[in-house]
Amino acid sequence: MRLFIKTLFFTLLTIPLMAQNNILFESATAIAAKIRNKEVTSYDVVSAYFEQIDKYNQTYNAVVTLNKTEALKRAKEADIALSKGEIWGKLHGVPITIKDNYKTKGIRTTSGYKPLTNNAPDTDAEIVKLLIAEGAIIIGKTNLSVLALDMQADNPIFGKTNNPWDTTKTSGGSSGGCATALATGMTPLSFGNDVAGSIRLPAAYCGIYGFKPSFGAVSLHGIQTDPKEKVNGLKTLAVAGPLARNIDDLELAMSIIAQTTTEDRRLTPLVKNTDTIAIKNLKIGWTDEFGGVPVDNEIKLKIQEYISKLEKAGATVVKVTPEIDFNLAWKTWGSFIGMQGGYNTSNFVKWMGLPFIKGVLKEVPMHQNVVKPTSVEKYMIAMNIQDSIINIMENFMNEYDAFICPVSAVTAFNHHAPSKSFGSFSIYNTPLKVNNEDIHYYMATQAYTTPFTLTESPVLSMPISLSKDSLPIGIQVIGKRYSDFRLLKIGMVLDDYAEKFKYPLE
Repeated sequence: MRLFIKTLFFTLLTIPLMAQNNILFESATAIAAKIRNKEVTSYDVVSAYFEQIDKYNQTYNAVVTLNKTEALKRAKEADIALSKGEIWGKLHGVPITIKDNYKTKGIRTTSGYKPLTNNAPDTDAEIVKLLIAEGAIIIGKTNLSVLALDMQADNPIFGKTNNPWDTTKTSGGSSGGCATALATGMTPLSFGNDVAGSIRLPAAYCGIYGFKPSFGAVSLHGIQTDPKEKVNGLKTLAVAGPLARNIDDLELAMSIIAQTTTEDRRLTPLVKNTDTIAIKNLKIGWTDEFGGVPVDNEIKLKIQEYISKLEKAGATVVKVTPEIDFNLAWKTWGSFIGMQGGYNTSNFVKWMGLPFIKGVLKEVPMHQNVVKPTSVEKYMIAMNIQDSIINIMENFMNEYDAFICPVSAVTAFNHHAPSKSFGSFSIYNTPLKVNNEDIHYYMATQAYTTPFTLTESPVLSMPISLSKDSLPIGIQVIGKRYSDFRLLKIGMVLDDYAEKFKYPLE
């Protein structure tokens, strides 16, 4: 009898915790439905996420600025509105987090950059406006690298974000705070941006899902740049996109953010998807390596096993690579970064900086043109090369429903300190190990992502397995430009054949 009473008491104590964990790792789509159906209140959901942040953020350092008072107030207002029959939108009362380089009105926005430590913008980024208009509640800002310029989330204001599977390892960058917050149940939905893999890499390293939209489909107005810059110079390549724990939430997020606003009418409308997609009707191109950049053997094996599952399920799979000169693609990507990101840096200063990165230039083709002196002629040449590579990729995608390849040459690696810095750009002389071979840090982390930035393709980053060390292994699923919603539907089909796992705190 005494044992029965103890068991009953323990069960009663753990029911609230179990219920909270169920909410914490629910999809944003499910949470939105439960709030609308009055199964849970927005206030209780928002409170649960703040409790999770209070409990675990000290360990993982994913959320760097909280919006607690305003978020709880807004959650109460959401519940009152619902009681009156008012529904604000698709995310009515749902908590979300925002990467700390999107301007958020009255909420600190630092971009991980010391001069912006106490910066509180007086306006919201366009993506933030769209989310708030659909009823989303911002509970906090997530960590990143300095000015989003590195493949790890680490900066002198807030320090490094730890990987949810192993705190000695990186979460990836620059949207690493978003990915870790999702994988630790601190948020159901988060929003980052990507120019070199900043959504795709953290998603792969943390075992969550990330989406890089087609270029020009989602507004980038309101990115917080270096105050010395009059405007954001990245007018090509960079995109804004969502991260989540499932593809349904990515689709929901894209339905909200992929639209024009009064401040940004230049966006390209996406093709709506009405297809019924079956695995047996899909033709998938795939590779486990390209451009001569080695990939960890375990990643390659897991990709091969995954492709085998797709083939057994009836998909047509072809091991093939687009006929892209990847070395040229990498260099051209770097040309745009150098010309646009460094538009306010004189050629003389760039010339003076060349000796500082001499070693990097030899090993990393995507950075060979980043700090080199430039000209209008070089810019025109880069644009023509990009046009040609886009044409090759789009013709290739006419033959396939999707193209699958690695996200990174490695799984999440130990926190990796730069050797030195050139302005806000980190220089690494210590390589990463790939199959016991030394590979430059930036080749290991950017070689597989940057070509599909240059091609302006939509890319889904999704987990397919865990390594023997219990680290997530992800893939890129690449689609045809402006067919983002069809790619997400394809991803939902492909996701059925990936290995499923629980997150460390789930």
